[in-house]
Amino acid sequence: MISFNILFFLFWSIVIIGLIVFFARRRKKGAHPANDKEWYLQFVLSKEDAVSQFFILLSIFFLGVTLLAFNRDLGDPFSWRTILFITSAFGLISAYYLKAFYALAFGLIGTTAWWGAQATEWIQGKDIKTSAIFAGLAFVALLFYSLGHLHEREMKWKRFALVYLGLGIISITGVLFFLSTKSGLFVLGDMTKGVSFFGSWRITLSLFIFLAALVGVAFYTMAKKLVSPFEFLAILLLTFLFGVIALLPQQSMFLQVGDSYNYYSGDQELSSSGVLWAIIFNFVVFFELLGLIFSGYLRRETWLINLGALFLFLLIVVKYFDWFFTFLDKSIFFISAGILLFVVGWFMERGRKYMISNIKTQSQQIPQ
Repeated sequence: MISFNILFFLFWSIVIIGLIVFFARRRKKGAHPANDKEWYLQFVLSKEDAVSQFFILLSIFFLGVTLLAFNRDLGDPFSWRTILFITSAFGLISAYYLKAFYALAFGLIGTTAWWGAQATEWIQGKDIKTSAIFAGLAFVALLFYSLGHLHEREMKWKRFALVYLGLGIISITGVLFFLSTKSGLFVLGDMTKGVSFFGSWRITLSLFIFLAALVGVAFYTMAKKLVSPFEFLAILLLTFLFGVIALLPQQSMFLQVGDSYNYYSGDQELSSSGVLWAIIFNFVVFFELLGLIFSGYLRRETWLINLGALFLFLLIVVKYFDWFFTFLDKSIFFISAGILLFVVGWFMERGRKYMISNIKTQSQQIPQ
C-alpha cells in the first residue's frame, strides 16, 4: 500500500511538472530575451539548469525512499505520512536555498498530499464529510495561485512564480472540469454525506488557517496591484464556492442512486439540485478558462493563453460527449463531432495565434 502511494504521488508530480515545463518551453521558442517579458522562463528551462535541477530532485526523492527503508527496519515508529512531510519540507527548503525549480514543485505537491492524507486520517471513525477535505485542498490550490503573483513582485523569485501559478491553475481547472461532469456530481453528492467538519477541531483549524492565508495574500496582491480587480474577484468567488461546498448538507444529485456503471454511462437523470450544481460548475469552469486566456493576453504571457486554449478545447469536446452521446444517433453524433472539432479547433487556433502575434508585436515596439 505504501509503495502504491509513493508511486501514485511520484506519477502525478512528474505529470504536473511536465505540463508546466511543456507550456513554458513553447514560449521559449523564437523569443527575444532583450524585450521578452517572459525572459526568465528561458533561464529556468535552459538545458544546463534543467539537468542540475533534475539531480537535485532525484536526491530529494531518494532521501524519502531511504527514510522509508530506515523507518521500516526500525519497526515503523513513524507513519509514511510523516516521512512524506519530512521529505517535502526538505524539498521546499532546498528549493529556496538552491533556487531549484523542480524541487519546489515536488515540495508543494508533497506537502499538499501530506495534508490530504493526514486529514483523511483525522476523520477516520467520525463520519465527517469528506467535502471539507476537498474544500481544504481547493483553498491550497487558490493559495498557490495567489502566492504565484506575490512571487512576481521581485525579479529573483519570478522563476518560482511559474510553479505556483501552474499548480494553482491546473489544480483548480481540473477540479472544476471534473465537477462539471455527471461522475463529478456523483462524487460531490457522496462527499456531502456525514456530519459537519466542526466535529474535528484539526480539520476546522486547518480550514481556518488556509482561508485566512488565502484571503490575506489575495488582498495583499490586490493592494500591491499584482493582480487585476477581475482576478481578485475571481479568487474571492472561487473561495466562496468551495467554502459553500464544505458547508453543504447532504445532496442528492440524481433521482435514483445506482451503481457506478449507471452514472458513468449517463443512464441516471439529474435531480433538481443536481441540475443546479451542473449549471453552476459548467458556468464557472467556462468563464474561468476564458478569464485565463484574456489574463494571459493582458499580461502578455503566452503560456497562459496556450494553457487556457488547450483546456477550453478539451472542455468543449468533453461537454459534447457528455451532453449529446446518450440521445443522438451514433452516426449523426460522430459526424457532428468531426465537424465540431474542425470548426472549434480552427477558430481557437486563429484566436490563439492572433493574441500571440499581438503580444510579440507589442514586445518588439518596446524601446530597448
